[in-house]
Amino acid sequence: MGLRTYSVRQIRDVEAPALEAGEPLMERASQGLGEATVRMLSNRTKTAFGKEAVLLVGKGNNGGDALFAGAYMRSKGVQVTAVLVNEQCHEQGREALEKAGGKVFHAVGTDGEALVNSAVDLSVQADVIIDGLVGTGGRGALRGVARQIVEGLRARLEEGDCAKNGRQNPYVIACDVPSGLDATTGEALGPVLPADLTVTFIGATSGLVATPHRSLVGRVVDLPIGLADQLPEPTVHALYVRDFSDIWPLPREGDHKYTRGVLGTVVGSDEYPGAGLMCIRAALNSGVGMVRYTGGDSFAGLVGISCPEAVRTSGVGAHRVQAWAIGSGATGRDREVDIREAIDSGLPLVADAAALDMLARDAADGRPAKPHVIMTPHAGELAQSLEWFVRLHLQGDRKLRDAACDAGMDDERFPEDGFPSRSEIEECPLVWARAAQKVLGGTILLKGSTTIVAGPTKTWAHSGNSGWLATAGSGDTLTGILGAGIAAWGARAEAGGASDDDSWGRVAAGALLIQRRMSCVQPGPVPPSIAAARIPDAIAHLMD
Repeated sequence: MGLRTYSVRQIRDVEAPALEAGEPLMERASQGLGEATVRMLSNRTKTAFGKEAVLLVGKGNNGGDALFAGAYMRSKGVQVTAVLVNEQCHEQGREALEKAGGKVFHAVGTDGEALVNSAVDLSVQADVIIDGLVGTGGRGALRGVARQIVEGLRARLEEGDCAKNGRQNPYVIACDVPSGLDATTGEALGPVLPADLTVTFIGATSGLVATPHRSLVGRVVDLPIGLADQLPEPTVHALYVRDFSDIWPLPREGDHKYTRGVLGTVVGSDEYPGAGLMCIRAALNSGVGMVRYTGGDSFAGLVGISCPEAVRTSGVGAHRVQAWAIGSGATGRDREVDIREAIDSGLPLVADAAALDMLARDAADGRPAKPHVIMTPHAGELAQSLEWFVRLHLQGDRKLRDAACDAGMDDERFPEDGFPSRSEIEECPLVWARAAQKVLGGTILLKGSTTIVAGPTKTWAHSGNSGWLATAGSGDTLTGILGAGIAAWGARAEAGGASDDDSWGRVAAGALLIQRRMSCVQPGPVPPSIAAARIPDAIAHLMD
C-alpha cells in the first residue's frame, strides 16, 4: 500500500548479507541507473546520443554506482565527464569509465577555487547531472569541495544562468538520496542540489518522503536489484490516491446514520465561532452520519443558520456519540470543562488547539493517550506540548531524548533546552512526530508542508497540498474531515469490526488524501469555506 520506505539501518541489514555472498549489487544498480538516465535523455531531448552528462562523484559506493553508470552511458553515445571531489574514488568504476571513453576531472588540487569554478561550469553546461557525492550512509552537511560545488551550482541555476544562454537547466538525478539530505529523517543540514529524479535500488529511504523540503527530492523511482523480498516492514508509508478506498470507511450496504458514525463536537465559542463552523461543515461534507454540537446560544444560532444538518446537544455525555472533535476555537472556562469531559469519555477523538495542552499534561502525569486519540498540532503547538511534558514530568528530558534518538536523531544534536523549538520541529518533522507519539501517546498528526502521521507502530508521510491551503481555518477543516472518518471507523469498531492500534493513523492518512485533492482541484486560493465545499467532489474523485 503506497510507497514503502525504510531507514538506512534497515537497508544496510538487507544489503550486508548479499554483499558478503558476493552478489553483484553495484553492477545491477549502476546498470539500472545508466538505463534510467539514457531513457530520460531520450524522452527529454529525443535522443541520448551526443548529449553531455556530468557525474558528481564522491569516494564511496554511491560514487562507484555513478561511475559504472557513466560507462554504460558511453556505450549509448552519451559524452560523460566525472567530477571527482576527493583524492580517492571507486577505482574500478573510474577505470571502467575511462576505458569506455569517459573523461575524469579532478576538482581537488592546489588551485582549489579555479577547479571548483571549472567543475561548476561543466555541470551547468551538461544535459544531465548524476549526483553521486554522498549516499545513504552520509551524515551531516556536505563539506569541502563537494559543498563548494553544490553551492556554486545552485547559485548559477537559481540565477537563471542556463535560460540566459538559451538552454534548459540540466536534469538532475540523485543516486539513492540527494547529497546532504539525511536519508532516514529527511533533514537538510546544509546545501542540497535539488533533484528532478531520485533513483533508489534496494528500497526507498524514509527521508525521501518525510523531508519538509520535498522539492529537493523530485520524483522517486525504485529500481529493484533482487532484494525486495528480503525487506522488513517499512518505516514510513506514502499513500497513493488508489489506496483511499482501502483505508477510508466508505458507506456499506445497510448503513444508516448511526452506523455511519455520530460525531460529537466541542469546537467554536462565542469568541471564535468561525473555527467551530468550519469544523462542523467539513465533517458534514465528509459524509458523517450525524454531527452533535455543544455550545452556547449565540454559537448555536450561527450553527443553525450555516449547518442546519447538525444537531445541538446540551452537553458532553447527554447523547450517544462514537467520536469527538475537540479544541478548535473552543475557548473559555465552560469549553475547557467540555473538552475535559470529552477526553475522559474514553471515546476516539480528534484533538486540536486547547485540547493539545490538556493531553500533554495528562501524559506528564503518567496518563498517555490511547491510539484512538488523534492529536493534530502544527510545529508551534507540538513544541509547546513537548515543553509541557518535559517541564512537568520528572524524567521528561530523558524520555524525550530517548524517543528522539530512537526516531533517528543523533544524541549530540538533541536540543540543549531538553525540548525542541518550532523551527527544529519544522526542519525534522519525522523525528519529532515519532518522538511525540512515544511520550504523549495517541496518534500524532503533525501538520506542515510535509505532514507526518505517527501511530504506535506505523508512520505515514504526506505532501503535495496546494500552498494556497496555508491559511487560517484550514486546520479546523481538517479536524472536521478527520472527525467524520474516526466517527465512522469508531462505529464499525463498536459493532465488532476489525481494528488495530494503527487503524486510526490509516484513517488520518486518508483524511490527508481528501485534503490534498480538495486543495488541488483548481489553481488559486483555497479559503476554508471553498475547501469544505469541495470535499464531496474530492471524495468522489478518490473513490473513482
